[in-house]
Order: sequence, then C-alpha cells, then structure tokens
Amino acid sequence: MVIDVYVSLDEYLDRGVLPIEEVREAGGIGFDGVVLAARGRLLSEEDRRTVEESSGVRVFRGQIVSCREGDVLVIGHDSVLPSGLSSIELKAAYLRDSGACSILVLSNASEETRSFAVRYMYKSFDSFDLFDALLIYGSGISRRLQRKYLDDRRRILFCAVGGSACATPGLYCTKFYQDVEDEKSLAAQVRAGRVYPCPINGFSVDPRGGDLDGIVWNVPKAEMIKTRGLIFDLYGTLIDLKSSETHTEFHRLAMWLSSFNVQVSGDVLMRYYRQRCSELYAKAQKDVKFPEVDILQVLRDAVTLFSGRECSVEFARKAALIFRAVSIKSIRLYPNTRRILRELRRRGYNMGVISNAQAAFTVPEIEDLRLWQFFDFVILSSDVGCSKPEGDIYKIASRQLEIPPERTAFIGDDLFGDIFGASAHGYKTVFVKTNVGNLHPPESITPDVELVDGDLRNLLRVFP
Repeated sequence: MVIDVYVSLDEYLDRGVLPIEEVREAGGIGFDGVVLAARGRLLSEEDRRTVEESSGVRVFRGQIVSCREGDVLVIGHDSVLPSGLSSIELKAAYLRDSGACSILVLSNASEETRSFAVRYMYKSFDSFDLFDALLIYGSGISRRLQRKYLDDRRRILFCAVGGSACATPGLYCTKFYQDVEDEKSLAAQVRAGRVYPCPINGFSVDPRGGDLDGIVWNVPKAEMIKTRGLIFDLYGTLIDLKSSETHTEFHRLAMWLSSFNVQVSGDVLMRYYRQRCSELYAKAQKDVKFPEVDILQVLRDAVTLFSGRECSVEFARKAALIFRAVSIKSIRLYPNTRRILRELRRRGYNMGVISNAQAAFTVPEIEDLRLWQFFDFVILSSDVGCSKPEGDIYKIASRQLEIPPERTAFIGDDLFGDIFGASAHGYKTVFVKTNVGNLHPPESITPDVELVDGDLRNLLRVFP
C-alpha cells in the first residue's frame, strides 16, 4: 500500500471544511490511503467516514502532539493527548501499551530539533526508543537530513517514513509492504519497521544533488511504488554481451570437434546448424507461437550425424561451451549492476529472471558473473520451450514469484519481447534503453517507465 502518513488538517478545520477533493486527487495518482492529522485535535469518526466515502481513498486518523523535542505525529491513539511533555513522558505514560506509534516530524523543525534528530538517527541514546519512526521525507524538511539518511541508511537503525506534512496530500508517501486496515494495524507496521519512505511529486532534484533526469514516467509514480516483485531480462539489460556466430566461429568449433573424430567443415556445420534449428522451430510452432529450441539437441544431432555414433548430453554441453567461448567478443555486467540488485534485494523485493537464452550458455555465465545470489528463480527459454513474448513463460514466472502480475514489474531492453509480452500478461514495465534490444516493434508499445539513458541506478528511484 502507498499511504501519505501526514496530511495536515489544521487549515481545513479552521475553515470548517474537509479535504475531500484533495484526498480524491491523491487517490487519482495512485495513493491507497492518507493519514489526516491536526495539532491537538482528532478528526471525528463521522468526518473520517465522510472523507473516505466521498474520495474513495482509505482515511486514517492521527494527531500532532507538541513535545519538548519537537512535533510528534501519533497514529492509533483514540483520545487527544496533552502537549508540552517530553518524548520520554509521552511514550511511557500514554503510548507504550496503547498500540499507537509515534513519529518525530522534521518538517519546518527548529535547528535544535534537527540536531536532536541527527543524534537520534545514530542512536546516541541509551534509553528505550523515544519514537517509532522519523518523518524524513516531507515538505519543509532539511535536505541535509535527507542526504544523511540516503547516504547512511545502512548504518542508521531507526525506521523512516514519508508524508506530505502539509495541507496538500500526494507529495510524499510511505510504502507499506503489507496492507493495513485501520490505525492500529498501520501503527503496528511502523513499529515493526516494515515500511519505506518515498517521494512522489515532492522532489524536483535528487537530495544528493543533480536533476532527476533520465526517467520518463508514463504512469503515476505511486503505481510503480506498489510493486513487490521484480523480473529482469538478462542480456542487454543486466549483461552487456557482444558475440558473433559466423563462419569463423563454426570453423573453430569444427576444428575442436575434429580432435574427437567428428569430421565436418565449418561451412557444412554452419549450414546444418541453421537448417536443424529452423526445422525444430517449425515443428514447435504447432504448439506455441514463439518457440525456443535447445541448442544441446541441435549439437547432439550434428555430432551424431557427422561422427556416425550417438552423442551424449555431456559431450554436447562441452561443445556448446566451446562454441560460446569462441563466439563471445566481450561480456560484462553493466555499471553498478550488483550494487543495484543488492540494494533492491535489501529493500524487500522478490526478484527473478526471464531470458530468451540457452541454458548451456547462460547458467555458467550467471555463475561467473556472480548473479545467482540476487534471484529467487531464473527461467530460460531453452528450458521451457518457448520465448518472450509468449505468455506461458510469464505465467511460469508468476507462479514461481507468488506475487500477482499487477504487483510485479518487468525490466528489459526489448520493446517487443520484453515490454509487449510483460504488459500483455499484466506486469508493470520498465524499458531500459541500452540500444541492444528491439527498438522498433511491430505494434505500438508504451512502457510504464523508461530509463532513457539506460542507467540502472535510476531503478532505485523507480522502486524505493
């Protein structure tokens, strides 16, 4: 769920109105819920239902409590709390056993409060936790604090959330990895730290510095933030591969085969290889529209034909590796690939791979490039007998991922094989323009998000 955990009610209540239109607009850009909070006041249950029913967006109640350390947002407490307490007194006397959560709000905070927050971020206190979270993304929050959180969040032990912290909802939000039904369940997720802060429309520049360029959004950002599963293409997306399968490579394979008494020229081997692939493709097209053949079968048939003896799977696998070795001109990961996959994994995404590739080639290359650790599964077209954009290969992935397609995003570099196929299956789609895959598909296709410069680091902005 995507929830704006702090929309200020003070302005509306002072004018005697409710923010129905504003909350409805937040729902229109993908928000699932908002927390409406006022200073020293609590929205009535009747008004909460009015806003929720009129806007179609889940509404939760909160309150702002003025403490000595600064403003604290309390969610899940049923009565109005007194102001002027210290955060320790508030926690111990009112919140510890109430099922509520407390969030230190850094929006428009004083220098004293910001300094206190920095010390708290690094756990400079020996007592029990003063707050359950800090509101680190929101209007009027120091960019220095946001940069410190982004740069050091692996060392920082506190929970962070995001909320607009003003009268306009939909600028910042918090991603909840589990759906919440009421204030108590929302507070429980915050206390457990199973949330993640996100900017929606609140950043025009990166808090680390620099414009947020390189990304084209064709859907509301909140729709992508709801994603829980990520499926990647391999070659052209994560792996930069340059290879060639011409007469020269087949000649080298034929030379290697000759040492095992397989007598065939490179030209003859190349013609047979391509003819046999075409035959197997034509045969498989009776069952699927986009079939895939297993290169091991083709090589076994070739060795059996030109040697006069049955070829084993083991020998065919060796021949495949030799052919791949002589075919590759270069192979490497795109810059930052491991770091990005590691960070996405840390953020709680389930991840897998679908690749139009031969297992005989690809499995060793995944091992050599140390990618297995990041994925729950790897589906290769040669193993399943069909290739992208065939729908069956995406169905297999959804079963393995155990996440519904509407909560899954596919990241690939081919507009037809990757983006068209994944979109047809109901996935969100991210097009990585590395100029390797098909950029001119037979049908008009619009990805949900485009990384126009092919920079994978932008995935960390798309999937917070």
